[in-house]
Amino acid sequence: MSMRITLAAGATIALMAAVFITDAAAQTIYFGGEGGWSHLSNQSDRFQVPGAASVRARYDEGFAVGARIGYEMGPWRFEEEYTYRRNGLDKLSVAGVTVPGTTGSRESHAVMTNLLYDVNLGWPVTPHVGAGIGAVDVVDNVKRTAAPSFKLSSDDWRFGYQAIAGVRYNISPNLAFDLDYRYLATTDATFRVPGTAIKYKSGYDTHNLMASLVYRFGPPPPVLAPPAAVARRVFLVFFDWDRATITQDGMRVVQQAADAYRSGAPVQIQVTGYTDASGSVGYNQRLSERRANAVADALTRLGVARSDMMVSGRGKNDQRVPTADGVREPQNRRVEIVFP
Repeated sequence: MSMRITLAAGATIALMAAVFITDAAAQTIYFGGEGGWSHLSNQSDRFQVPGAASVRARYDEGFAVGARIGYEMGPWRFEEEYTYRRNGLDKLSVAGVTVPGTTGSRESHAVMTNLLYDVNLGWPVTPHVGAGIGAVDVVDNVKRTAAPSFKLSSDDWRFGYQAIAGVRYNISPNLAFDLDYRYLATTDATFRVPGTAIKYKSGYDTHNLMASLVYRFGPPPPVLAPPAAVARRVFLVFFDWDRATITQDGMRVVQQAADAYRSGAPVQIQVTGYTDASGSVGYNQRLSERRANAVADALTRLGVARSDMMVSGRGKNDQRVPTADGVREPQNRRVEIVFP
C-alpha cells in the first residue's frame, strides 16, 4: 500500500487506543448496519500514453451498504466503518465520441475511521457532524463485446477521506436511527490495462445519503464490591409550556445529576417526564416522553450510561401541584431524575 494508506492505518490505531484509555464508565459500544443512495461524479480517465485521446465516463445512480462499530463517549463518537459502493457505467466517450455497447461499473470497498460529535439542542432528533479517513479499494470494470471488443478490470487501494452530517433519533435507550449525508472521496487511483504495460489514472468522489439502525450494547458491567446503599435524590428539570427543549437552568440541573452519577457507584436512575393539565391526554403523553428523552440524551452526553436509565413519560398524571384540567401550572411541566 502507499504511504498515505499506512498513515491512515496509523491514525486508526491511535484513535482506537484513545477509546480504550478513556474512562470506561462513560463509554457505550454500538453496532449498526447502513444502506442508501450513492452518486458518483463523472470522471476523466487519463492514459499514461503520449498523445492518448481524452476518455470520459458517466455513471448511473448507485447504492451503498455497510456496517460500523464504535464507542460513544459523552457527545463524541469514534467508529470503524466498512462500506461497499457500486455505480454502473452509463456512457463512455473517447475524444468526445460516445463508444456504443460498453458496460461496466466503478465500485469501492472503504475501510474508514470516523470521529463524530453530537450536538444536543433538546430536539427529538440530535444533529451530528464528523469526518473520517481510511483506505479505499477503487475497482474499475469496463467491457465491450462488439468489435473492436475490449475488457478492462483493475483496482487500486487509495487514501480516502469523508465529511459527515446528519441527525439521530433515539427510538429507545438501546436503539437509534441515523440519517446521514456522507461525502467520500479518494486520491487519484491508477488502473492497469490487462496484458499490457498501459496504465491510466482516474478520480473517485461520491455523494451518499445513508440510513442506518444502531444498537447500543452499553458499557461492560464493572467488577466491583457490592455498592453501599445510596441515598434517594431527586433532580427536577422544568420546561416552558408546550416545549421539550431544555432551558439553560434545566441544563445546570442535568449537569448536577450527571456529576452525582459519576461520583458514586453505578446505580439505576429513573428519568420520568410530566406535563401540566392543559391539552389532550394523548398529546401530553407524547410531550412527556419527548421531555424525558431530551433529558436522557443530555445525561448520556455527560457520561451517564443509557443502560443505567429507565426513561418514561407520565403525561398529566402525578401532578406536583394538583390543578383542575386545563390549568398551565409551571411546576407540573417537569422531568424528574431520581437516584437510585
